[in-house]
Amino acid sequence: MKISEWQNTESENNSILELTKRVFGNQEISEKSYFSWQYIQNPFGNAIVTIAKDEVKDEIIGTNTIIPIEIWIDKKLIKASLACNVQVDPEYQNKGIFSKLLNSMNSIANKNNISFLYAVPNDNSYNSFIKHNSTKISSLPLYVKILKPSEYYNLKILKIFDSIWKPKKIKDSEILPYKKEFSKEFEEIMKKSLERIPIIVNRNIKFLEWRYNKHPTRKYQIFVLKENEHIKGYIIFRIAIINNKKIGIINDFLIDDNIKNKQKFKKLVDAAIENLYDNGATIVIATFNIKYIEGKIFQKSGFFKTPKFLKPESLNCIVMPFEKNGSNEKIKNFENWFFSFGDYDVF
Repeated sequence: MKISEWQNTESENNSILELTKRVFGNQEISEKSYFSWQYIQNPFGNAIVTIAKDEVKDEIIGTNTIIPIEIWIDKKLIKASLACNVQVDPEYQNKGIFSKLLNSMNSIANKNNISFLYAVPNDNSYNSFIKHNSTKISSLPLYVKILKPSEYYNLKILKIFDSIWKPKKIKDSEILPYKKEFSKEFEEIMKKSLERIPIIVNRNIKFLEWRYNKHPTRKYQIFVLKENEHIKGYIIFRIAIINNKKIGIINDFLIDDNIKNKQKFKKLVDAAIENLYDNGATIVIATFNIKYIEGKIFQKSGFFKTPKFLKPESLNCIVMPFEKNGSNEKIKNFENWFFSFGDYDVF
């Protein structure tokens, strides 16, 4: 078996996609358009992939991928990465290949000036990351707002409760759907947030466009709050089919904290919830840090924290430093992070 670095050739790309289909089946991540979007079109740079190859069969049997992500840490822009799409051919699993792929990542990341990676690995991969110098910084809190309990639980007896959770109609001329390219105002909201948030993914125009408007397989919706014709906050969301149910997902929510009337931002969240309800969502899920005002607004809008035993996945968030520097202790404290579902690849 040989470990090498991805060269972005057509034959390699096709082989990686074939491996993905063997591991995950015909899923979103095995589509060519998704591969191109995630691995090549990322505005922060091409993916960095370590490849395990069976030299006898001349076949790729495993990959470990990180995609470059810029992150603000104490107002300093750092080149970090998001780990995703770890995969080993089913015929070669439990042979230490994943460990060899992880071990090889350090030198390649340093060569590409990547300071650290972060990830929310599934439960199968989590222990391998921990064994290879990763640190768990949080089990991401899963917050839920129930919209249609009878449909979510498939119990007609709960129909009477549906009206209790039905959102109220939001009529506010300052809250509008946004269907254009992201403007400079979105980036300005993020830059203002650096005064109160130590660690946040660089939500610049190029990132937002790539992450949401240019996504090849998902349709996101964006609502904004305008005050005096200027955008002061935004929320990004979509509906996904999970276990044959329509689930609303809040991907991002960021506000200009300088506005005095914070109640306006609750209306922004409520407008998104109303839209999700009208489009058939049975529940809405989000993750957020209750330390920040965005989290407090979600709570006021009726989101409650799901007990650990009800979470479908542990949602363990980990970091793995590649360099020894003063930021390491900072990134290992989840209280410093502004983190939402849009900050990793699953949602």
